[in-house]
Amino acid sequence: MSYAGFERFTAPAKLKSELWRSLTGLLLILVLYAVGAVVAIQGAVTIFAGQIGPGDVAEGRTPLGVAILLFHFAFMAGAVFVVTKYLHRRSIWTLFGDWRQMQRDFTQMALVAIAVAVVANVAAHALFDVTDRMPVTDWLIWLPVALPLVLLQTGAEELLFRGYLLQQFGARFGVGARVAWMILPAVIFAVLHVDPASQGGNIYGVLLVITIFALITADVTARSGTLGAAWALHFVNNVQVILLMSLDGPLTGLSLSSIGIAADDPAALWLFAADAVALIVIYALWRRRYG
Repeated sequence: MSYAGFERFTAPAKLKSELWRSLTGLLLILVLYAVGAVVAIQGAVTIFAGQIGPGDVAEGRTPLGVAILLFHFAFMAGAVFVVTKYLHRRSIWTLFGDWRQMQRDFTQMALVAIAVAVVANVAAHALFDVTDRMPVTDWLIWLPVALPLVLLQTGAEELLFRGYLLQQFGARFGVGARVAWMILPAVIFAVLHVDPASQGGNIYGVLLVITIFALITADVTARSGTLGAAWALHFVNNVQVILLMSLDGPLTGLSLSSIGIAADDPAALWLFAADAVALIVIYALWRRRYG
């Protein structure tokens, strides 16, 4: 598969792909998302007063805190939908690509990513002192809530970065301008995911791995012509690091187990390198079978 899917995916954005419009849309999305996120988190802290505080949500060290943190991404998705509909005058469903094809792409990538994740989990248990973080019974109770929330969170980010930005910049500059629709959004995505407070001296390693992830998800989207494959890879990845096996530190409230290493530990660089290798393997397998 070449980039044939690119033209099909970006076609709905071509009528209103002026650079000023896309940049204005991005700014509006960020503002609407920020306002919605603040309102949602403050509202949740008020509703659950005595059970959580703002720090619990920001740090994600309790199940409820992580759940609220994941839920607030609904406002990111909502902001993308509002801007697409009213600024670009097109259906919000055009952000996904063909719906049936998207479902097939999601399933195909999910199968590949899960297979690699299983191998990675077995290796992690063999190489590291993996410890239980949450009782299995409690984790299973939270799982029916947690899985849809991770699906929501990853879907919202894909809608913005591999949906809105890829379509708008791709429609404006064309498939050959990878700097515009692939590299620039990937760098923005990576920068927004770094946290100097928790990642310390490993921040550049984190930045590199997340950039690789963002480049791969942009590429599979451009090749397939839907958000399905990118969304599936993002979903499986986040289920792994948020729900199954986390590093020590923030965003551990819903994790079943811990690998016993913090993100700022020099030893974590080996984990980041392994993550990068796993992503490249997933991408290569997907390309070989479907791309």
